[in-house]
Amino acid sequence: MCSNPSRCESSVNTSNIPSDVEAIVSHVMVKEGDRVTQSQILGQLDQTLLQASLSIAERNRTAMGRLNSAAADSRLRKERSDKLKILFERKHASQEEIDRSLVESEVSLAQLLAVQEELQIRSLEYDRIQIQIEQRNVRSPIDGVVTRVHRDVGEFVSANEPVVATVVQLDPLIATYSVPSVFQKELKVDAATQMVIGDTRVAAQGTIEYVSPTIDAQSGTIQVKVRLPNPDNLYRSGEKCMLVVKGETPKTETVNQPRPNGAPDNRPKVNPATPAPPARPAVKTSQSPIGITQ
Repeated sequence: MCSNPSRCESSVNTSNIPSDVEAIVSHVMVKEGDRVTQSQILGQLDQTLLQASLSIAERNRTAMGRLNSAAADSRLRKERSDKLKILFERKHASQEEIDRSLVESEVSLAQLLAVQEELQIRSLEYDRIQIQIEQRNVRSPIDGVVTRVHRDVGEFVSANEPVVATVVQLDPLIATYSVPSVFQKELKVDAATQMVIGDTRVAAQGTIEYVSPTIDAQSGTIQVKVRLPNPDNLYRSGEKCMLVVKGETPKTETVNQPRPNGAPDNRPKVNPATPAPPARPAVKTSQSPIGITQ
């Protein structure tokens, strides 16, 4: 039998992540319809001031003049202290000179340590600016397709409206069904199951991802989610679909029907004798915001 009709939905929810960064868009690297991969840069906010600060921080963290000077002074005072100890043993130096030399040597070592710590802080400042620059790169959180570009070059992005582009993930798709509870024993998580997709009744195989442990008291049904692989984007998010629960495997035949893009549709078709009531899904999307922070 076939379950009640459901919908093929995008597997990623809409994500609107606010950012504290307010700046002008300097680059947009994608357009609507482009396929993108996870972490791909979709756009950039203006980084001119930060890039200048990064150059200064780079020079500061690699400046070795004060470090070399402090190290030389420390070596000089240590050598002087060692020589005074020898002279003191020969009774050619006083205890006061020895004590003063030891104190000067300790002060010199402390100054050397202070310069080393300052260089470490400068290195951390360099890393901080790099992070700020990275926050101005708008990256896609998923593999998918750009469905909308919200900002163009020169437009200002505020914390109230941080979204630059919308990306939809089409692989995999998720279908949610309400199945009569009498079939719950037939449904196992990670088990393969047959599906019927769209008006052209395409046969497909999905994997059961979730079976609700509870029964809806009013309808006597359980919720079932099926994951449908879609690596070649044969199926569109929003297509109606049916789940074959038990005792019915759709017969298929190969037909060539023109697809919207003009290419032949070589997907297996279900025998028209199998009924498939209509259902329309909604598309869920993932929006790529600016300045994602951890």
